Order: sequence, then C-alpha cells, then structure tokens
Amino acid sequence: MPYLNRIEVMGNLGKDPELRYLPNQTPVTSISIAYTEKWRDKATNEPRERIEWFTVVLYGKQAETVCRFMKKGDCLWVAGKLQSRRYDHHGVEKTVYEIIAGEMQIIHTKQQGEAAAGLDYL
Repeated sequence: MPYLNRIEVMGNLGKDPELRYLPNQTPVTSISIAYTEKWRDKATNEPRERIEWFTVVLYGKQAETVCRFMKKGDCLWVAGKLQSRRYDHHGVEKTVYEIIAGEMQIIHTKQQGEAAAGLDYL
C-alpha cells in the first residue's frame, strides 16, 4: 500500500535566513514561513486575520540560494515532507514539526530587479 507525506506552504520569511554547515559540510538553513489567512467575520463584517508559522529546513543548493537572495518579508513557496523531531528542554521532552523541503521557488523579493525572482530548484 502506498503512503504519502507531502505539504506545500507559501508565505513570508519571519527573519533573515542564516546558512550553517553540517559536519559533512552540507549547507543547511532553517527558516520560519508565515502563512496569513484573511476573512470577514460573518456576524460583524469585520476583517479577521490568522497567522500560522511553519518551520522549513532546506539543504544544499536550496539553502544557499535562499540565504543568498532572500530576506525577512520575502515570499517563498516550498513543498516537502512533514517530519517530527524530539529534543530535551530542561528535562522536559519537546516535539517540533518541520517541513523538510524537496522543492522550492522564490515568489517575491524586495530586490525583485535582481535575478532572484523565479528561481526554481527541484
């Protein structure tokens, strides 16, 4: 029986990305993407907004590209798999969920005149 673990998110970066390297020298970055949902309250007709934050991990050329071309507030589309990771925080076990990116596309940057817009990586 086949299984599927795929998630797509498009939103704005919450802060400037920072490039790190794994012990084997693979580039990696972990970013936060904000997805904003807007609607009107049916009872009051007032505008409403909800922001959902997603942690995304990118490796290799994807990590280098995001760190080179993107800043806080820029828009990125990613698709990948959802993965959980456990860690100990002062004796309390915590679980975080991260999107491990397989595909990405830069949608919009503040430096839109540069070659960054439209870069694709599979």
